[in-house]
Amino acid sequence: MKKISTILGLFLGGTAVAYAAPNDPYLHAKNFNAPASTLQIDLAVDAVNDSIDIFDMRESEGINDSSAGDYQGFHLSGQYELNPQWSIEASYWQREIEYRQDSNKIDSALLAVRYTPALQLKKRDALSFRASVWGNTADTLSKSSPTVVNHQTFNQVQVHNPEDLQLQLDAIFSRKLDPMNQLNAFANVGYSKVKVSNVDLQAKLAGCLMDISVNDSNQYNAQLAQPCSKDGITINELNIQGNANEFGFDIEKDLNYDSYYAGLGGSWNWRYKQFESQIAYQYQRLWRNDIDDRVSNFGNTAIKDNHTLGVKFSYDFTPQITAFLQGEIYQNNFVGNIPFLYNGVTASRLDKRYGLASLGLNIRMF
Repeated sequence: MKKISTILGLFLGGTAVAYAAPNDPYLHAKNFNAPASTLQIDLAVDAVNDSIDIFDMRESEGINDSSAGDYQGFHLSGQYELNPQWSIEASYWQREIEYRQDSNKIDSALLAVRYTPALQLKKRDALSFRASVWGNTADTLSKSSPTVVNHQTFNQVQVHNPEDLQLQLDAIFSRKLDPMNQLNAFANVGYSKVKVSNVDLQAKLAGCLMDISVNDSNQYNAQLAQPCSKDGITINELNIQGNANEFGFDIEKDLNYDSYYAGLGGSWNWRYKQFESQIAYQYQRLWRNDIDDRVSNFGNTAIKDNHTLGVKFSYDFTPQITAFLQGEIYQNNFVGNIPFLYNGVTASRLDKRYGLASLGLNIRMF
């Protein structure tokens, strides 16, 4: 299942603890059909490529490059029950996404604590609350093909040390309808902060192709990328300094920002003996400070929400080991899941669908 990532524009379940992403459409308060266990671990490989894109999503999005947006990675997650009311969760994602000649590596992590109050609910109902901190980091995100920002063309872009950090609260409810069916619903709210340290660009300044380095104060230093001819004179050396606002770029307004978000979602589990399926949906809405106005000023449309549809199939080989195959489709790329990919440079390219498939094991211990 696949889409093409703008790459990320600029650049770019088991049964009880299968994290599709930090914003998880598969959330449930309790899996009534899973055996009780103190520790559960998920280990899965994640991928997108032309072979997995069986629905030709890349082609339907108008992407001609069959390797654009290829994804390879894995994730590891776990949940440990401290007592019937409290548990802790952790997950780690390693992602490598290809975009033409560029390969970008992203690390994602989540830590959470979950509380299940001792309420007098019906036997087939469960309610829990989760508080989590999660985020994404990368050393460098590169895009070697031309990018247009505010009518300025950048031949190459490198963003250094991009990162985002989120604080999130979830309320999750599950109800077992009968021995085969279970419904889950959740709502969440969160705060997000995105920042980068500096950016390297290649663009024309003063009529010459320049290598430009912009620091976190938006001051730039530019040097010739290649000899330049002006008025019949060949220039072999040229240095320019100034504020990047001169060519329509502001690192603080275009790449660094705070935001708030809220989400709603739900899923349906269907169980037959050792086999279980889950169909899940999540909607997320984002409110960003200033940056969406900046995007609009560039003549682009801000992306203020995202839809995620997920399907998971699992099979119990033993009471302790379950294999699962799952896939998600995101309406607007990784918007909301990897926040630092959305900024004033990438917004015009992130409105494309993206898909991701995972194959893994859920292991229950104790």
